[in-house]
Amino acid sequence: MNDVIPVPYLQMTMHGDIQFLSKKAEEMLHEGIKTITDCFDDESHKKLLKFMMPFEGDKSFEANVKSKNDPFLLCDIHVSWQNDYAYVVFIPISKHVKSLEEKLSDLRLRLSSTDFELFEKKEALEMAIKRLDELSGPFIPISEKIAFVPIFGDITESKMITVTGNALKSAYEGQYDEIFFDLSATGEIDLDGVKKLSELFRMLQYMNGRPVKILGVKPKHARQLNDFDVDWPVFYESSLKEVLLGSNN
Repeated sequence: MNDVIPVPYLQMTMHGDIQFLSKKAEEMLHEGIKTITDCFDDESHKKLLKFMMPFEGDKSFEANVKSKNDPFLLCDIHVSWQNDYAYVVFIPISKHVKSLEEKLSDLRLRLSSTDFELFEKKEALEMAIKRLDELSGPFIPISEKIAFVPIFGDITESKMITVTGNALKSAYEGQYDEIFFDLSATGEIDLDGVKKLSELFRMLQYMNGRPVKILGVKPKHARQLNDFDVDWPVFYESSLKEVLLGSNN
């Protein structure tokens, strides 16, 4: 049966013991998990307990999942309780963001050609864009001293303005020693977006006294940044996994 369920999904008891994993869940989650807490990073355990209880009804929340390819994969978690069992579905946020970007792109085209008919939807579109931008650069605490900011989709001026506000607020409250920006899931970048991102890096360096670090720079991004003559106050690292492994040695 687990071969035909098309999403990462598991069944668990009220005690948190996992009884069933779909094939997609086996492919995504790290090996050796036995309880629901094994699926999440330590920072998400309190949130998990909050949303799991009471053991009834349907619930959803965001949390960091330990996956085989990414130690901190931000997911939408959907929980449905039936009798003494919970059915839990994991939807990676990056896929959700990509779907939102495609829908918003289509809506923008419709707005440009039928402004009058869709005028009432303008406010809803602007709110959706802001929410999309927030999801495109989540500030994820990994520990008390380390934070992680993956950038999903294109690097644009409007997106970086939203990311900047969230990142500065979170960095100020957390006082982190190390902040990593991951460009692995980044699409196209434009000059105005890069300028805003550069300003954010400098402000974070002034706040923390240390430059941020960039992960996952693709060859095409390196060429574009070179063309833009970008001088970022950063250190480059190959991947978050290697950084975390190195910090444990």
